Amino acid sequence: MKELWETKRPLDRVIHTLGWPLPRDAFGGSFVYPLEPNLIALGLVVGLDYRDAGLDVHVLLQQFKRHPLLQELLAGGEMVEWGAKTIPEGGFYSLPQRRTGDGVVLLGDAAGFVDVPSLKGVHYAMHSGIFAARAIFQHLKSGTRLGEYDRLVDASYIATDLYRTRNMRLAFRSGFYLGGFQAALMTVTGGRFPGGRYRMHADAEVPRRATAPALSTGISKVDAVFKSGNATRDTIPSHLIANPDVPLEVARFYAHVCPAGVYEATDNGLRMNPPNCVDCKATDVLGPRWTPREGGSGPKYKRM
Repeated sequence: MKELWETKRPLDRVIHTLGWPLPRDAFGGSFVYPLEPNLIALGLVVGLDYRDAGLDVHVLLQQFKRHPLLQELLAGGEMVEWGAKTIPEGGFYSLPQRRTGDGVVLLGDAAGFVDVPSLKGVHYAMHSGIFAARAIFQHLKSGTRLGEYDRLVDASYIATDLYRTRNMRLAFRSGFYLGGFQAALMTVTGGRFPGGRYRMHADAEVPRRATAPALSTGISKVDAVFKSGNATRDTIPSHLIANPDVPLEVARFYAHVCPAGVYEATDNGLRMNPPNCVDCKATDVLGPRWTPREGGSGPKYKRM
């Protein structure tokens, strides 16, 4: 989840944090980036395999902004844009062996090209786009197979970088402290520690505990959706597919997962508000399925 703020004072450095305000058994961290002299981006990234069903990323982001350093930076400022997006964090071992098909090339996030430690992937997306253009051009010119794209990626720094950090995300299966210690060793050794491949449980095998969520202060989810420039008509047909008999506890879980207030838990089960959707696709991983919707709908980001 990410917010853009116009501030009264400039920020002269990039800030990355790991952990707080997340619980100790959740993977993720926060960031603050200077974009322009008086424009910053701040946000929170959380792995979807967290254990607390009451965890709400929107609430945690509001808590993050109450840190004394952030309060001082944001004092007198204004949030000008808001957004949320699900990113792939599986790393090297989650990459598909083939990223091409009949008339299809996968690149960027679609192929999983994200460096987990830095949570960056724009440079990989751009470079894989260059490789895709070369492979497509040769295919159209001489009929060569699009598989040349796979060879170019595998021989590039994209594959090298992701291999070096291949176990970084998996190390946090054991919690924040042990995961952080192992991640530090991986950084120092350039990925040579531990040498093999960590075994990882399936996400569906992770038990979640039901707890009461923290009270939200600051901007509401509805106000945040407005700041995304959402251009969806209220009478749009639902593009979300959910089981009609969702248990109340599961409905509450979906309501916390969604950063935009699309899902509500009621006495009658799950209520959906499709016009609120900003296409973050978080619940597409864990529950209700996202499908392509009416053209022209969704957020209209200007500066994200």
